[in-house]
Amino acid sequence: MSVMEFVLVAHAIIVGLAVAEVLRGFAELLRSEGARVNYRLLLIAAWTLLLLLQVWWSIWRVGDRAVWTFTEFILFLLPVGILYLLARLSFPAMLANTDLDAYYRRISRVLWWLIASVYASFALMLTPFVYGGFSPFVFASQAGIAVLAIIASMVQSRAFQLMVIVLMLAQVLWRGLSYSVGS
Repeated sequence: MSVMEFVLVAHAIIVGLAVAEVLRGFAELLRSEGARVNYRLLLIAAWTLLLLLQVWWSIWRVGDRAVWTFTEFILFLLPVGILYLLARLSFPAMLANTDLDAYYRRISRVLWWLIASVYASFALMLTPFVYGGFSPFVFASQAGIAVLAIIASMVQSRAFQLMVIVLMLAQVLWRGLSYSVGS
């Protein structure tokens, strides 16, 4: 087994667990009775799923890299570890007769700080140190959304939080559409 295969196995395990958490949450929501839905929580869960898939797709960019330091390995796993936490927190353990608005209000600050951490880890660590590149526009979009997520954790305005979520989804879709895998 090559070093790259070893690194990708650890990455794939965390991504797979996180994707399973989000899909489990959506499935349980569909079959639950009496759950009061919160659109911001559902959009954050959808964003988490899309970003997990995008991260998995983009791992091809590291190619057949033969040398890894432990620090690079940890930096590579950091965003997916945080995304796993987001996936796990996107839905409460029990959904039947649950008020997702109350659940969201209780954990929203944590969610928004985790979102800021994901974007900060991409902007400040993953892209420059693991992928070995820097794009000012991508950095600005990631750092900007990280700052907006921190503000969203403090403001608690539905309209502002929804605007930030729409920006997050737009950024993930824009970045996802720009990736290509192949020769």
